[in-house]
Amino acid sequence: AARSKGAVAFDSLKPAGERYSYRMGFNGSYERAPATTRAAFVWKNLNSLSPALLIISGYYAIECWVALLWAKLHKAPVVLWFESNEFDAPRHWPKEALKRIFLKGCDQAHVYGTSNADYLRKLGMPEHRLLRKRAVANADLFQTAQETRTYRKGGVTRLLYVGRLAPEKNLDLLLRSFASVRARRLADSTRLVLVGTGPLESELKGECAELGIEEWVEFLGHRPQVSLPEVFRSCDVFVLPSLSETWGLVVNEALLCRMPVIVSRQCGCAADLVTPETGWTFSPWSQSELETTIFKAVTSSSERLAAMGDAGFELGLEYTPEKGADRIVEGLSRLKPACKTISGTPTTARQDSGNHPCGP
Repeated sequence: AARSKGAVAFDSLKPAGERYSYRMGFNGSYERAPATTRAAFVWKNLNSLSPALLIISGYYAIECWVALLWAKLHKAPVVLWFESNEFDAPRHWPKEALKRIFLKGCDQAHVYGTSNADYLRKLGMPEHRLLRKRAVANADLFQTAQETRTYRKGGVTRLLYVGRLAPEKNLDLLLRSFASVRARRLADSTRLVLVGTGPLESELKGECAELGIEEWVEFLGHRPQVSLPEVFRSCDVFVLPSLSETWGLVVNEALLCRMPVIVSRQCGCAADLVTPETGWTFSPWSQSELETTIFKAVTSSSERLAAMGDAGFELGLEYTPEKGADRIVEGLSRLKPACKTISGTPTTARQDSGNHPCGP
């Protein structure tokens, strides 16, 4: 069943190009598709396709359970694509029990990183059935050559946030922490740049005025992705203060632009992308901890920022679509002998996926 917001014409939902075969289950918003319609669509098409292996992208909807049942009846291996963290939302035992049941039917789970894997292990998934496919970013767009990266232009350290201006992003804490750091005799050497739009934009601007920092906080509004590398390169340190973030792909992009990062420990990427060599983590509920972290960043030498930027860049290159595809193909090949015929190169695997017995 197709997921979309509002009633969307069928033609607008077609994937670009002709690399993948697909079948559309409902012409309209996902929320308007009856559960019985979704369940029948999945069952009918699995019977028609008779796949050798199933990849299921969650356990939250009836079509996921229907697909799992079909796989068990037809003895087809099941791979779960899993992106949740235990800290994403309150957890209640009845739902957790259902997740455990679903996981018992899965032969393998592909996750972004450490925090996803930790949650699955707690739900009963054995370590040997976990594969870290990683969250990937467009390295060709974002990577920055060493000779083009400079830090502290004009003697000013520029902090950068990119994302929605929404409550879960915790930007009021960032503003208060920034104002406090500026008061520590750093008034002339620190700036904050916010990129994005959202429901809190006017409120955040008002808070800047109340804190007396409106002159040093710049709201750039929406920027298309193609223009983001230039924005990243114009700043020095990236900050993501979110209260909840499944992963935080914008951190990958910052690393590829050789930026040291300050990341909330409630972001899924924090455990994998943020090390003493690439940046700092903090509790998103502690203003004093964020203040201390920002102070460390803005008082670090330019040479230290450059070294962290280099380390982050090397780590970011491990999270590319090509390397992610290699990991997925390798994981699938463990489950079904037919999958071993997939080429190890991601491009070939994608081009062959439409006719391959493992399915697209």
